[in-house]
Amino acid sequence: MHSVVSEIVVNNDWRDGEFAKYKANSLNVEESLWCRMCIPMIYANWEGFVVDALKIMLNHLNKLELQSTQLPSNLVVVGLGDAYRTLSGKQSFQQRIDFTNSFNDLLSKPVKFKTKVDTKSNLKSDVFNELCGSFDFDSDKFKELLKDIDRLVHIRNSIAHGENSIKPNMVNIERYIESVKSAIDLLLYEIDEYLSLEKYLIRVNG
Repeated sequence: MHSVVSEIVVNNDWRDGEFAKYKANSLNVEESLWCRMCIPMIYANWEGFVVDALKIMLNHLNKLELQSTQLPSNLVVVGLGDAYRTLSGKQSFQQRIDFTNSFNDLLSKPVKFKTKVDTKSNLKSDVFNELCGSFDFDSDKFKELLKDIDRLVHIRNSIAHGENSIKPNMVNIERYIESVKSAIDLLLYEIDEYLSLEKYLIRVNG
């Protein structure tokens, strides 16, 4: 296991204890109320893990001081993301010159990744798949699990908006927890393989 993955695991060890508490309902709270309370917390653990794991991974990549010439295009775009904002709207010729000079300057230095991970506060399958695409992770592995997670996000949003029509039960709670835990394990595997095999570097044939 890569040392970064070990750090992620240690940093998030407490989540298993949280999930066990949600399943136990040791205070014997009325089931429908308990389940509605658990849904946002299960989601928070899902989003929290993904953000924390990717942040730790990006911090590691920053320490490597990688040059843009070493990286595949998708990772260069991740690293230079904010630099593209000035391309929006109409620009004068001078603005294009300024952008080119600024961009060339950025490309001449080690790529610095921002460690803020944007989940759009709704870490559904489309957002998660976009994050996977940023690092070329295999999002297909998560496909079935994300169906449950999308349902979890939908119920969480309904509860947050004061809707009372959806009434999850303990069977649902256990299913969502297992899907989130399985997705977490898969993401750990993807990160481990990504770092151990240095998949963040350009592959040179031959």
